[in-house]
Amino acid sequence: MFKVFIVDDEPSVIEGLKLMIPWNELDFELCGEASNGQEALSKVGELYPHLIITDIRMPGINGLELIYETQKIHSDTEFVILSGYADFSYAQEAMRHKVLDYLLKPLDRDEIITVLRKIKSKLDKKFLTRYGFSQADIKTFKSSRNLPASDQSNDFVNEEIDHVWKAVRDNFDEELTTAIKLMNYEDAMQLIDELFDIFVSRNININNACIMVNSCVYRILHVAYKRNIGIDTVLPSGVSGKWDFKSLKSYITDIVSQVVGLMLEERKRNSRSFLYEVKTYIDNNYQKEISVSLLAEMVFLEAGYLGDAFNKQFGVSISEYQHRLRIEKAIELIETTDMKLSDIASTTGYNNYNNFFSHFVRITDKKPTQYERK
Repeated sequence: MFKVFIVDDEPSVIEGLKLMIPWNELDFELCGEASNGQEALSKVGELYPHLIITDIRMPGINGLELIYETQKIHSDTEFVILSGYADFSYAQEAMRHKVLDYLLKPLDRDEIITVLRKIKSKLDKKFLTRYGFSQADIKTFKSSRNLPASDQSNDFVNEEIDHVWKAVRDNFDEELTTAIKLMNYEDAMQLIDELFDIFVSRNININNACIMVNSCVYRILHVAYKRNIGIDTVLPSGVSGKWDFKSLKSYITDIVSQVVGLMLEERKRNSRSFLYEVKTYIDNNYQKEISVSLLAEMVFLEAGYLGDAFNKQFGVSISEYQHRLRIEKAIELIETTDMKLSDIASTTGYNNYNNFFSHFVRITDKKPTQYERK
């Protein structure tokens, strides 16, 4: 997913954007927020967002200054400006900084979704252009794996390639993508070895092997690109195009090695930001069923590593942090509403009242009935 950072000095605007937009459905994820330009600059340098949505008039560094400073660091970042004023001079200046859209408050949900779809399309095209993939290449990759592709033509379907892919496990693509996301070099290389063994056993010609390897390269680079990792140096320079199986395997092995290495470097550099991203997600979704594996997938970390790192940073496990949030909210509802305790338990994420009661007593050392009602 593409990463989005929101900047606005009105908390209601930030919360509204979080709630009104189906970010995941649009292939975006919220990676951070700030209430002013200075705070945003300090975070953007760590988070590498693909898109920044920013208010234009803020104390200190305003939206235009934020854009200017960010472009010095990350020239590829896209921007959308929010404003409560139809100020033509601001709009002109924003366009000079290549801002994609200028949205007036109050914000319209459908208008924002339309803008986000346009930005996603631009980011996708930027990926294709940067790494030399054409739309025809992508159709070929998808056709060879029997995946749906827009305007797909049977001209791209190669029977031999289709035959080989059928010899590979159905979840090969998913396993390769997961291995790269989790920065697991050994698992990724095991899959690559498996693919090349099939090339040999099925006597696949080098041209068709190149198409299949490039489909894997496409998936690998797309994972890294969506993490906004600078991988311009990953693809080997001076490739002759005259391939044999040894050079082809060396080609994809080098790419896997460099991408995983860069992702590990980014994780080390930004581990704290990932942890706060997880914490923010739990804060906003405490009443839902949240697994460590779900959170780990969200931030491209191994579940075990994330659990240990969260515990070290915040002093509690992810599960315990969520329970404490739920009980904190339950106490607030007990003291400020006339809701039944069973309804409060359900509202805060406990489908079983006994489970709610048990955690409540454990955390507060009191029974829910010992708190003063409204």
